[in-house]
Amino acid sequence: MRSGRYQRSVRQALPESAHAYLDRAFAGDALAARRLMLMAPRRLRGHIAFLAYQSKLVNPAYREILKAVWHPPTRHLLTGFWRPQVVRRMLARADFRIPEFSGPLTVYRGVHGSSRGAAADLCWSLSPQFALTAAEAASAEPKILRASIDPADIIYFGNRNGEQEIVCRRPTDAATVIDAANLVGKGAEIGVGVPADYRTRSHHA
Repeated sequence: MRSGRYQRSVRQALPESAHAYLDRAFAGDALAARRLMLMAPRRLRGHIAFLAYQSKLVNPAYREILKAVWHPPTRHLLTGFWRPQVVRRMLARADFRIPEFSGPLTVYRGVHGSSRGAAADLCWSLSPQFALTAAEAASAEPKILRASIDPADIIYFGNRNGEQEIVCRRPTDAATVIDAANLVGKGAEIGVGVPADYRTRSHHA
């Protein structure tokens, strides 16, 4: 669908009260972008984010839109519609602030059974404990994927709920499946891996 037609389709699906915020957001108003994402029905938020990406909306307005979608309850609105590499490019465009990690970094994620398919997925965690908890919630026989990444490859870092989530610019293919029972540091605190001064650093609003 062409950009103009796509934008008209999204606009028509929005409540009329949100139209002015859509116009202001796409003119670069970050506060309007934040308000727009609060007012938009959840089913439209991924489409608004993709439209903003397609329209080359500038930051910080674009970042506010991506930030409103990219968290566990709603990120499927991106991953369910667009290929992983498109989603990576969308996240990279937002230019999220990344802590100054020294590398290489070890990252983890849960996986069902012995499948390695999740190695190509987007989200990893610096916290082995968080990955273990997620794996235990998903499977009676939890297994963990472990990989090593270059900090320069990180395009997103989030720690809203202690998840220490990382998304990399390219797929993380060289991952090892380990049993939860053999997970080194499985009893470690969630805070392991985050720079000590992370919470005191300035971030994009």
